[in-house]
Amino acid sequence: MNKAVFYLLTLLLFLSLRNSAGQTLDQVLEKHFSASGQERLSKVSTVKSSGRAVQLDMEVPFKQVQKRPNMMYLELDIHGSKMIQAFDGEQGWSVEPWMTNQPRVLAGPELSNLEKMASIDSDLVNWREKGHELEYSGLEQSGGREFYILRLIKEQGEIYWFFIDSGSYLIHKMVASSNYGGIEVKGETIMTDYRDIDGILVPFMIEMRMEGETLMTNIVEKIEFNVLIEEKYFFPPANQ
Repeated sequence: MNKAVFYLLTLLLFLSLRNSAGQTLDQVLEKHFSASGQERLSKVSTVKSSGRAVQLDMEVPFKQVQKRPNMMYLELDIHGSKMIQAFDGEQGWSVEPWMTNQPRVLAGPELSNLEKMASIDSDLVNWREKGHELEYSGLEQSGGREFYILRLIKEQGEIYWFFIDSGSYLIHKMVASSNYGGIEVKGETIMTDYRDIDGILVPFMIEMRMEGETLMTNIVEKIEFNVLIEEKYFFPPANQ
C-alpha cells in the first residue's frame, strides 16, 4: 500500500474515532440531564435538605441549605450542640461550639470543600464554560450493571470520574482524585435511593468511601426546592 494512502486512512480512522467518542459523550450527557431533570433543577434557586449523617455507631442530624449562585449553609446537631459551616460566595466560616462560639474563617481544603458543596448543579453542567476538560472513557461492568465513565479534569488539576448507569442514566458513583501536600488522595461517593422530587431525581442515600472503607453515609429525609432563604443566613453572625 502506498505510504501516503496508508497515512491518509490512518488519519481518517483517528478522526472517525475521535468524532465517535465526542458524539458518545454528548449523547450520554444529554440522556443523563434528561433522566435527572436537570432542566428543572437549573430553574431552582434554593435547595433545603435535612437528614442524618451516620458514622460508625453515631448518627448526627443535619440541615443544609444551598442558594444560587454559590451560597451554602450546613448545620450539624452534635449531642445538642450545633456545629455550623457556611460559604457566602466568597468567604467560608465555621462555628465549633465545643471550642468557641465565635466564627472561624476557613481556608485551604476546608474552604475548597465548602465551595464545591455550594453548587446546586454538578460539575458536568456547563463544563466548557467552567474551564473543565471532559471526555468519555468507555464502559465498565460491575455487579451485573453497566456504567458509562466520564473523566473530568478541573483547571486546578483535580480529576473526577463519573460512573453513569447505562439503564437509568443517573450517576451511581463519583471518584475524586486530589493532591494534598504532594500526596494523591482518592475518595468515592456512592449515590443511591433516587427519588422524584418535583420532576428532579435526587439521591436520598450518599455514601463516602476512602480506600474501600465507608467513612460516612448521609441519609436524606426531606428535600425542598425554592424555599425562601435570606442571604444573611450565609454570613458570619458578626457580619449580620
